[in-house]
Amino acid sequence: MTIDTTTAVAPAPEPEPIVEATPEPVAAPYIVSCNPGGLGPIETHWSDGTVTGYSDYCQAEHDQVLRAEIEANTPACDGTVCRYPSGATVPDNRSTATVKKPSPWVQGQIDWQNCIEAGNTQEYCRATLN
Repeated sequence: MTIDTTTAVAPAPEPEPIVEATPEPVAAPYIVSCNPGGLGPIETHWSDGTVTGYSDYCQAEHDQVLRAEIEANTPACDGTVCRYPSGATVPDNRSTATVKKPSPWVQGQIDWQNCIEAGNTQEYCRATLN
């Protein structure tokens, strides 16, 4: 009788299939606000907490705020009074242009030049202007 010395080995167990977890879709960050506090450098505040500079959206908002500020602070002038959109009025400075009177020395120089250019002699101008 022969004894079989080979040992039967059980087949290796089949590995369980690897199931990879599908990551939850991450929502793209969106703009929460622009330039808190008003005008200034363009700041874009995102939903994920980041703050960046320029974005087309915040630039457009900034431009709109700036236009509104300009309109609110630009008076309509009629030659006498300038009226602001808020109702405030100020005198129209363009209508009250004043001509400064020259100093006596400068006026003397102007009178001398005018006298000479009128064809008078120096002696005549001296006698007339002094």
